[in-house]
Formats: sequence, C-alpha cells, structure tokens
Amino acid sequence: MTFISAIRDFPVSLHAFDGPKMADQIFEAHRPRLMALSYRMLGSHADAEDAVQDVWLRWRAQDHEMIKDATGWLVRVCSNICLDVLKSARRQREKYVGQWLPEPWLPPEQPHAEKMLIEQDGLGQAYLLMLERLAPVERIALVLHEVFDWTHDDIAPVIERTANNTRQILFRARRKMARENDRDPTPAVAAKACDQSKIEAFINALSLGDVGQLMSQLAPDVIMHSDGGGKASAALNPVFGNDNVARFFAGVWGKRSPDAQICYVTNQRECWLLMYEGAEVVTAISASERDGLLVDVFVHRNPDKLALFAPMIRQEEAVAVPKTKAGI
Repeated sequence: MTFISAIRDFPVSLHAFDGPKMADQIFEAHRPRLMALSYRMLGSHADAEDAVQDVWLRWRAQDHEMIKDATGWLVRVCSNICLDVLKSARRQREKYVGQWLPEPWLPPEQPHAEKMLIEQDGLGQAYLLMLERLAPVERIALVLHEVFDWTHDDIAPVIERTANNTRQILFRARRKMARENDRDPTPAVAAKACDQSKIEAFINALSLGDVGQLMSQLAPDVIMHSDGGGKASAALNPVFGNDNVARFFAGVWGKRSPDAQICYVTNQRECWLLMYEGAEVVTAISASERDGLLVDVFVHRNPDKLALFAPMIRQEEAVAVPKTKAGI
C-alpha cells in the first residue's frame, strides 16, 4: 500500500476539529504533494506554484464541514486546475523557439513521509517529456493512476468520464508514450536516470577528445534533447544517433569558455552536470541509460530554467576536468 492510498483509506474529516485552524494545517500538510502533482502535470515550478495557490484559495472558500475526504478533494481540485492550465500551455509551447524541456524538479525539503511519495518515479526529464505526447486529459489520468495510485473510479469524476472510459484513456496514453521509430524524439520508456559515474565518464571522454570512447558510451539510437528557449544557443531540433550526438558534443565542448567550471548535483534520483561561469549556470546536462548506455541526453541552456540551479553551485565544489587534447 502506498502512502497516498493509505491516507485515502482513512479520509480526514474536519467535523471534530477547530475548523479554520485545522483546515490550514491540513492544507499545509498536503502542499508538498500538491506541488509535486502540479509539477508532474505542468513541468514548470512557477505554473505549479500558481496552481497550488489557486487550490488554496478555493480550499479557504469551502464549507469544510461538507468535505469527508480532504486528500481526495484537494487532489481533484488541483487536477482540474492543471487541466485548464495544460490546455493553454499547449498553445504557448507551439510558439516556443526550438525544443521545450520541462524544468528540473528542485523541491523544498519535505517531511519524511511525504518524501516517500514525492520521490517516486515521474519527476525526471524523460518521464515528463514522454507525458508531453499526451492530451491534457490523458496526462491527468496517467499521473493520478501510475504515480499517485488512484483507481479508475477515483479518476473518472476528475476528468468527467466513466470508469470504463478512464480505463480506455489510460490504455491509449500508455501506447502513445512509446517511441514509434528511430526519428521519434520520445524518450525511451525502458530507461532509467543515469548516476554521476555515468555522466562523469561521458564528460571525461568528451574532455579528452576521444570520440570513439564517447560513442561507445552512447546507445545507437541515442537522442540529444536541448532547450535554449531562443535565449541561448542550442540545437533547435533533436539530434539522433550516437555518431551525430558524439560529434555535436565534441564540437560545442571545444568552444566552451576557459573560465567555465563544472560540478555535479544529484536531486530526486537525477544527476545533473552543471557548467557555470562565476555565479551563473550556463548549461545543465542529465541523461537516461538503457543496458548501460546513454539513450537520452537532456541539455538545458535556457537561462530562465537554469536560474533554478544557482543556489546549488554555492554549495558544491568545482570538479577538475581532464584537459582537451589538441585538435578536437
């Protein structure tokens, strides 16, 4: 039994408590979960925070005596708000310059029990990018079912469908998340987030100019996804195949600033290489692996998203990188 299902089995009623004060405490206890839910739906910290604030305003306006299951009510309202945001976000992303990647998940400190839920799968770049293939209703249904362990009966009223229709929506959603061909930029379903050793090995090979060793660490069908948002140089389209990805990285690595430093941070099972100049993060790289080879590489260059990492570089020590061989 997961943490969320355990709470759903014992719903919280406000009848026996000091109304407004208890209502505030219950909302604050749920805030981390609502934030993680909203982020999974929207892929943006700012949008997630706005959604949770909207939930708070609606919660405060409710007659809490009528709410038998606080968790269910809060998650349902949050899901509906995210559903509305997703519909407009889709239109905005059609105008986005180049590829759009979800912001890295950088949560505040959470209580241990809540952390058990939040640290489940579904917060990494690969999963969130796969969710981008789905229609808003499919995305809501899949996240509630696979990450938050909601049943078809629970999800149905949220998306205004029957339980049977919800089951069909989930079936279609899972099929749509699978990569269709070698030119499909959808991340690999069977991959897992790389740890620091994998990314370090990749960067060391890159720094030494060993393209052969670099290619040996990449899956034949590897895809590089990069996001500059029109505000920093980045590949406008995904780069496919180990040869193309290796040569692309070798080309841009040799042009980096001599003042650039790097460090590694691991957050929510995902390791990031951060390249920074002074106090400004200029590049963030993470990756997914399958059978020991990098199969998806995610490169953030958009300064708006990289700003999230700024506090982290003050806590980490710069890592020495092998010097590049001449001629790379």
